[in-house]
Parts: sequence; C-alpha cells; structure tokens
Amino acid sequence: MVYKIGELAKEVGVSKRTIDYYTNLGLLEPQRSESGHRFYNEASLETLKFIEQCKSIHLPLQEIKEILNKKKTAMVESQSIAPLTEEVTVHMNQLQNDLSQLKFLLENLTLEQKQNIIRQLTSQSSELIQTLQSFIL
Repeated sequence: MVYKIGELAKEVGVSKRTIDYYTNLGLLEPQRSESGHRFYNEASLETLKFIEQCKSIHLPLQEIKEILNKKKTAMVESQSIAPLTEEVTVHMNQLQNDLSQLKFLLENLTLEQKQNIIRQLTSQSSELIQTLQSFIL
C-alpha cells in the first residue's frame, strides 16, 4: 500500500510535521511522484513504527538512525550474498555427482591407486573446508 504523508501520520499517530522532520533527518525515505509529491510505502510505515517504539524507550534520534542504517546495510549484504551462496550450492551438487561417478571408476583400480587418489582428494577437500570455515567464522 502507498500512503500520502497525512495518511501515514494518521496510521501511526504522529503529525505530518514529525514525518517531515524524520524525512529531513534521513530516517524515512519517501518515494516521489512525477509531480514531486511524497509517497510512503509499507516499509516506511514499519520504519516509522520502529522509530516511535525506539523513542518510547528514550533512544536519541541519532542512535535510531544508526540502527536503521545498520539494518539497511545488513539487508543489502544479505541480498548480495544470496546469489553467490546459490552458485556455491550448485557447484557442490555438481561435485557430489562427480564423486558418484568417480566412485564407480575407483572400483576398477588397485588398492595403491585408490589410496593415492584418496590422499589427493583429502588434502584438497581439507583446504577447501578450511577456506570455507575461515569465511564463515
């Protein structure tokens, strides 16, 4: 839903002037129509409710702004990581398929050949796991 400034003010129980003030401080980010009128979306409504809750526990507006900025940054980072995570998952699935095929081929090798391949794979997979853990932890 899209709100005009008066509708948003009424919905949350604040004045239009308060919304103007929060907008000027950068706490709220309105959308603009072609004619320049400000409109606020559901996210703005939730942000305004959050601001009012923070004010009710006497948090300064500067602190509230910092919290909102951190929240926004975290969302952006999360959104940029998601496609990469999906790509890694696809590669891991492909590796799983490759390992299944490799298992079939290993059945025809000698014990010494199998042990040699396992040593190589163990070393490489350990390095990969350590790299992955270093990113996460």
